[in-house]
Amino acid sequence: MRGQGYNGASNMRGAFNGLHALFLRDCPYAYYVHCFAHRLQLALVGAAEKQDYVWEFFSMFANVVNIVSGSFKHLSELQTAHGIEVDHSVASGERETGRGLSQIGNLQQTGSTRWSSHFNSVCSLIDKYGSIIVVLESINNYSTNSSAQCGEARGTMKAPKSFKFLFVLYLMHKIWALLICFAELYKVNQLIS
Repeated sequence: MRGQGYNGASNMRGAFNGLHALFLRDCPYAYYVHCFAHRLQLALVGAAEKQDYVWEFFSMFANVVNIVSGSFKHLSELQTAHGIEVDHSVASGERETGRGLSQIGNLQQTGSTRWSSHFNSVCSLIDKYGSIIVVLESINNYSTNSSAQCGEARGTMKAPKSFKFLFVLYLMHKIWALLICFAELYKVNQLIS
């Protein structure tokens, strides 16, 4: 073994009990290098948090996910609304069918350590956008919901309908898609060389 590359977690790079240390006992020349893809992910998340529009977008995205996925009732409404939307788009030919192409699924929360979590979250939001609006309107209109729930849904519903939110949503989709392609090309290049 010539080298090792992991994320920065202590169980991986730990000097005494990490995987890095275990390999060094058997192969003292296997130098540890912090994983390029993970470093890039951390740098991008850090840079994105410094941009007000992007930070506001991911903050509002987290609110949407928390409200819509916060209860089984709301999650069930999302899945029902999205199922209807998927059926309609398949019937009209707007959506392809096949393995994994017309699944209903759930909204995905972003994570700061997974390489593709932001991209998967953005794709999930784009795919379920219409269904999310339906659920937020439903929460707002239910007379059985508390006024706090209705107010929270009403306040959260304003953001996804704004131009700024939609612009950043599609901008992040394009940026993360390019970065994932770049990371995959980098991995292939490393395997070849």
